[in-house]
Amino acid sequence: MIPVYFVPFHIYNCKFENCLKVPMPRIFFLVFFIMTMWACSQQSTRPAAKAFHNINAKYNAIWQADRLYKELYTKSWEERNENYSLPLSIFPSIDSSFGQAHSNEIGNLIRKASLVIDRHQNSKFIDDAYLIIGKGRLIKGDIKNATETFKYINSIEHDEITQASALIYLYQIYIDQKDFESALNVENYIKEVPLNASQKTDFILNKAYYHQVKNEIPIAIALLNEEIAHIKSKIQKARLHFVLGQLFQSQGKNSLAQENFNQVKNNKPTYELLLNAQIASKKLTGQVGDLEKMLKEPKNLDKQSEIYLALGQISYATKDFEKAREYWSKASNNNPNKGELYLKLGQLFVSPLKRYPEAALYFDSAATYLPSSHLEFNSAQKLKKNWAYFNQLNKVILEEDSLQILGRKSTEELSQLYQKYVQAKSKKLDSLQKKTEVKSNIAATYTRRPTSPEQQSFYFYNDMARIQGSQEFNFKWGNRTLEDFWNRKNKNASTGSDIISPSIAVAKKSNTPDSNSAVSEDSLQKWIASIPRSLLQITNSNKKIEQSLFKIGKFTQLEIGLDELAKTKLLTLLDRFPSTEFEAESLYLLYLSSSVEKNLYREKLAQRYPDSYFRQLILKLETGTLSLNKEEEVQKAYEKAYYSYVARDYVNCYSSCQNIQNKYPNSKLEDKIVFLMALCKGGTKDISEYSMQLKKFIQIYPLSPLKPEADALLKALNQNIR
Repeated sequence: MIPVYFVPFHIYNCKFENCLKVPMPRIFFLVFFIMTMWACSQQSTRPAAKAFHNINAKYNAIWQADRLYKELYTKSWEERNENYSLPLSIFPSIDSSFGQAHSNEIGNLIRKASLVIDRHQNSKFIDDAYLIIGKGRLIKGDIKNATETFKYINSIEHDEITQASALIYLYQIYIDQKDFESALNVENYIKEVPLNASQKTDFILNKAYYHQVKNEIPIAIALLNEEIAHIKSKIQKARLHFVLGQLFQSQGKNSLAQENFNQVKNNKPTYELLLNAQIASKKLTGQVGDLEKMLKEPKNLDKQSEIYLALGQISYATKDFEKAREYWSKASNNNPNKGELYLKLGQLFVSPLKRYPEAALYFDSAATYLPSSHLEFNSAQKLKKNWAYFNQLNKVILEEDSLQILGRKSTEELSQLYQKYVQAKSKKLDSLQKKTEVKSNIAATYTRRPTSPEQQSFYFYNDMARIQGSQEFNFKWGNRTLEDFWNRKNKNASTGSDIISPSIAVAKKSNTPDSNSAVSEDSLQKWIASIPRSLLQITNSNKKIEQSLFKIGKFTQLEIGLDELAKTKLLTLLDRFPSTEFEAESLYLLYLSSSVEKNLYREKLAQRYPDSYFRQLILKLETGTLSLNKEEEVQKAYEKAYYSYVARDYVNCYSSCQNIQNKYPNSKLEDKIVFLMALCKGGTKDISEYSMQLKKFIQIYPLSPLKPEADALLKALNQNIR
């Protein structure tokens, strides 16, 4: 109700009979105020009340909120950073950082729309207010509450246009979340609601987006190609032509892709979109010369990384891998998507360049620079971990091989090598000291006054202390550039691969004297003692190489999935160490990594290790699950073998179990058969074989009901041996 002080004082105080004497204009004025007071009620269903609240809702709160939303929506398009080197989606993903940066403006938008709900409850624009609130929450990145808001709109009395808009937004949210079942349910509702022209366009674009996310590209192309002409926004239309060009390119339709990339410039795109459309067009036709010209244009100075990336992709497509590496290395400068580029470089160094230590470094950088929200983040973290472990094992092999080469040299030759190394290190430190002195002299010219004796105690005022500190740092870490993560172990100042480098590492561990002192006999002897020269030292060194070769072959096959690399390492193992303890498992891994020579490794494993668990694994892979009849045959054969065990005919029982394993691999009784084989070895008093069989059973069948019994037998056996 309007407060009484709005009514003129003389009208408020007059009696009823006196009011009749009031002039006619004043009576109309009184009637107007009475009608206004009636219309202010939110619960009133009278036409005047509803008209009053409709006008106030639409032309006050709704108008202001809608204007704020349009401003925010325009800003979101202008401030969006997109990675044009990757396939763009028809609808860009919601950027939560935008919502954080504009949280006050979005809060004001939601507050304005909420006024309609709080003060105009009998207005027909309640659903419009909820729609604006939902859109505000969506642009903020508050997906959960936006979803609930759009759902709520369909549960209240609403107009069909607002309902359709809410359903289309809900449809898009479910597609973003890849909840395709819910998206299809919403799509069915949308088809039952009448849509205006703008809503039809939005719905078809969302339908194309649905098929793009599901990787049904031909359907997405057909829908997008049909509807792109009806889009009014020039900026959106330019972007969708770029998306359509990428989709056509992914399907190998380069001429249609070229047409769409050329259409971008006809629709008032942003400069960044236009530049990337030109790059994509020239990359499609392999116009290296034009791209190199674009590098020299001053306006493209900040976008050189994108051009270098395109040049690298052209070189990669033409199998000029070294050129691709060169371009992509240049593209890493001032590149906002360094993580993706380092990932691409890492994959290039793995295959086809096959320079694995460098690949490990790039994967490490990719894992550092990729944001946690990136699609490749988890993959990069796994690649970093895998290749770091590969590098660690490979480094052991290289160092031990280098040390063994040094071990074959005479004492005099080793002494000369050591002296050369110390002299080279001394020269390097002297040169570094001179550079430091020059820098300190230059810096001294800017000093306003000489430091006092009291100030000499402060490290950075003491020139001698700083020079000495710089020398110590460079001796320990090398000459490193000023950058993030400078102190990582894998950031070596030098990547030389000569045989001296491992010995340098050993020399450092042996407290090699610094450049200002002579080569001491004691340090030389310590360094020589660390080189494998005796039979025991060489044996230990070979053991490290053998274990590392096996680990690296197995890891590469099972974790990294590079069959050829795994095969190379395992064949090197079997060639250098013919009697290796890892032969059986190596033959099994070679069987997995080979396509043509599978039979060769299977037969060799069967001949040399007929009872091996790895042979059983191969039989399982080739045989598959046994039929019911085969399982019955296994049951009968097992019972027969068990009767032999009860009769203490352990040799015959073991032989029968072995035949069952060979003839019926992957049976349901496999754990019982292997356990019975172990018991047979115990019966024949073959303690070492008995212990090995029990350990093998526990390792292979950890979920078997016989495992507790096997644990108890092994524990008792170990106690008796002690």
